[in-house]
Amino acid sequence: MSFNEVMNLPDGDMQCYAAGDRDSQTPAVIVVQEIFGVNANIRKTVDRFAENGFHAIAPDLFWRLRPGVELDPELPESRGEAMRLAQLYSEDIERGIGDLSVLVTGLRERHRKVGMVGYCLGGRVAFIGWLKLGLDAVASYYGVGLAPLLESMVAPEKPLLMHLGKDDPLNPLDVQEAISSRLGREPNVDVRFYEGVGHAFARLGASTYVKGAAGPADDATLQFLREHLK
Repeated sequence: MSFNEVMNLPDGDMQCYAAGDRDSQTPAVIVVQEIFGVNANIRKTVDRFAENGFHAIAPDLFWRLRPGVELDPELPESRGEAMRLAQLYSEDIERGIGDLSVLVTGLRERHRKVGMVGYCLGGRVAFIGWLKLGLDAVASYYGVGLAPLLESMVAPEKPLLMHLGKDDPLNPLDVQEAISSRLGREPNVDVRFYEGVGHAFARLGASTYVKGAAGPADDATLQFLREHLK
């Protein structure tokens, strides 16, 4: 079953996959999907955060476009549909951020602290969430389209951890330099680059997965969330 929780929004219901304790002492982590939907990889990621002491929840970002979409990134035919959905979502991303704002508010009613971790498209969404949603801690993995967001950003005081592959074609050298230059001035931001790896190096169970980079990145993320959410 892909979804086991529903978030009621003013214009419909956004389904989510959630795992982990729901008590007030358990911190919550919103897991923001890649362009392929809340698929097996994202559900496995949610389960892993739950196993490490968090209430983790992955919302269906594309619920207005194609509810319940679950694409396999290993299949070439999945990419076209994933890119189409990501483009449509990005064109109205403020609406999507509004959905997540409702989710954050709901989680704060029963959890002490709320964080966010995002991957690819979700890495960009998580970065915007850091800027706008008052989250207690945010981790962004190889977020795309970040450069335009840097120019006029006003950094919040809450911590941000960012993971980027040095050979990521979606974040070429000039983008990496812009990220380092701007975010390097923020004392609450930690940007980490991983040599010899490209995009999606932490996608569980995928051909792009690189243990030598994903292992340290995931360990650092868990330590970061434990420090700032507990």
